[in-house]
Amino acid sequence: MSSLLARAGHEALDFPDWSSFHANQELGAIDLLLCDESLAADAPTGLGSPTIAIADHATTTTKSGSMPVVTLATLESSLDVLVTLATQLNRSLTRQHELARIVDGLHSGSAMVGRSPVMRRLASAISRAADCDATVLIEGPAGSGKSLTARMVHCKSRRGNKPIVTAEGEAVTADSLGKLLAEAKGTTFVLENIERLPTAAQAVLVRSLKERSGPNGQGAARIVATTSAHLPELVARGAFREDLFYRLHAMPLVVPALRERTEDIALLAQAVAEAAASASGRATTLSPAAMMLLEAMTWPGNVAQLEATVRRALVQAGGGTVEREHIQPPAAAAATGAARTNTPSAAAESTELTEDSILPFEEEEQRMLSRALRATKGNVRRAAQLLGIGRATLYRKIQQYRLSLQ
Repeated sequence: MSSLLARAGHEALDFPDWSSFHANQELGAIDLLLCDESLAADAPTGLGSPTIAIADHATTTTKSGSMPVVTLATLESSLDVLVTLATQLNRSLTRQHELARIVDGLHSGSAMVGRSPVMRRLASAISRAADCDATVLIEGPAGSGKSLTARMVHCKSRRGNKPIVTAEGEAVTADSLGKLLAEAKGTTFVLENIERLPTAAQAVLVRSLKERSGPNGQGAARIVATTSAHLPELVARGAFREDLFYRLHAMPLVVPALRERTEDIALLAQAVAEAAASASGRATTLSPAAMMLLEAMTWPGNVAQLEATVRRALVQAGGGTVEREHIQPPAAAAATGAARTNTPSAAAESTELTEDSILPFEEEEQRMLSRALRATKGNVRRAAQLLGIGRATLYRKIQQYRLSLQ
């Protein structure tokens, strides 16, 4: 059997008995278990993989306990097909368990990784949105987690036991929007990137929201829209209907950029590693040096970019611990870093650097924050943008160092 499996391109492991099988701690996921009929009666329960007993003669037609029994000749002729089916089954079960874990996370709120103040406020806002039927507008930069937020609003609401209906704004026409709204009756309709919704479809959506707010709106689809655009600016340019904006703005939720929650980067990276370990069956960790590098990077693509970078690093590490060298900086961040090294201040630092010129970190940070506030004449929002940090972080630093906004 082992030779046949090896020639077919499969990995086969041999054990003389069940105790030897369980003593091996490095098995990982098993697609198919084959055992001699004489060992079937001693098979432990809860093996978790399809298991077949092999008999020498065709006279055996019964089952050994709950384990099917096949003859050696039958198994040899159909082994390749059998292993292929078992592999597909194992992958399907793994995917099913993964989806179940995701759904559980959506219902409980654990899918939204983060302990920063802005994420705690977002979690509270999601719960408030889930407790009512108001139309929700989810705003935030690309890759920040708007789709996840929309699904959490649905799963935590009274409609959470019904399938969610989703559509991309630019792919929706006036005709298809009516059909989607009918399909989503009694559940949640998530319209992603609503700023791309065609003008004709915007008119249909306004009419639907008007009807929903009237006496005949019982059981209508609940609308949850997401956008990465600044809708008031589009309204001012005439690219988005003003009445639609106000109707969508009944309950706005703002998903923060990753730069506003840098304290969550380590948690997010670890969550990606744990999810990969759950799928592969091999534990993978990130070294402290790798984690420090991730926290030092800029993330213009937000959480989506961080997750892609960590997954790529896990592949580079080959199942081992992720080190600094396994992490490839995002192209945008690398380009920004290259641009900064060409500034006069960077050139001046590189020409002459002594130990006497190094200030304690807090003094250096305080001086940098003060310069940004002076340059923007106390405009905290603009200063935070220049520094690449969130406004909440900057306000906290202003209080910590007692900086003046004058």
